[in-house]
Amino acid sequence: MLKIVKDSVLKVSRSFGYDIVPLREMKERDFALHLRELLASRKIDCVIDVGANVGQYRDFLRDRVLYEGPIVSFEPVGRHIEILRNRAKGDRDWHVEGYALGSKSGAMPINVMASDQFSSFLEPDHSRVSDFGTLNVPCSTELVAVRTLDQILPTLRQQLGFFRPYLKIDTQGYDIEVLHGAEESLPAISALQTEASVIGIYKSMPSYMDTIRYLNERGFEITGLYPISRDRSLRLVEFDCVMINAAMDVPAQSRSHLS
Repeated sequence: MLKIVKDSVLKVSRSFGYDIVPLREMKERDFALHLRELLASRKIDCVIDVGANVGQYRDFLRDRVLYEGPIVSFEPVGRHIEILRNRAKGDRDWHVEGYALGSKSGAMPINVMASDQFSSFLEPDHSRVSDFGTLNVPCSTELVAVRTLDQILPTLRQQLGFFRPYLKIDTQGYDIEVLHGAEESLPAISALQTEASVIGIYKSMPSYMDTIRYLNERGFEITGLYPISRDRSLRLVEFDCVMINAAMDVPAQSRSHLS
């Protein structure tokens, strides 16, 4: 009976040109719509997905943002690499690189957490937010390869032929180190997305002010801020910050759409 009522309400709302969306999906939909417009308006022709885990961001791009172009996913944790490569067999424009990006090349131990989406090169810090205490706890350590975006971007561009990439970074407190290894590459990045911290959940991680200041100084300007997590007191813990490279021209055919 409940399903019949629900279906009837949906049909009536759609007849008036509206969709009823569950509250839990509204945040993701807003973010998806923003990225859809941004990727289209800036003619993004490749997404560089740093910190891929098992491919959630690829799914978000394909299913919600409706982006159909190349995606290059970077992930250092061994079991995740295997999952990604198996999944990528069904998507010819999804490329998997089995190493991390950072400020310099080499090898580093990464903490694989109880909830592996929290895995990080940094140590957890539960002193200010205790909500993730059972999730953000190391259960193993893995030595992984690290390279820099400056080192690998020219090769990727030659292989895939892109000119206006979008850089997404989600490395659990290590994002600014990825940016430090991309000093030469940033002028060629049309837009980017980084995870910014309001209340640190890792030791020695930069604050959102440090991250935004660093990118502002390199010509990036904010287009959207999207909350990721809050604690039980509703304090904002982290958010995704979307920025454009103000120095890169918007393609002429897109300017009228933005004005």
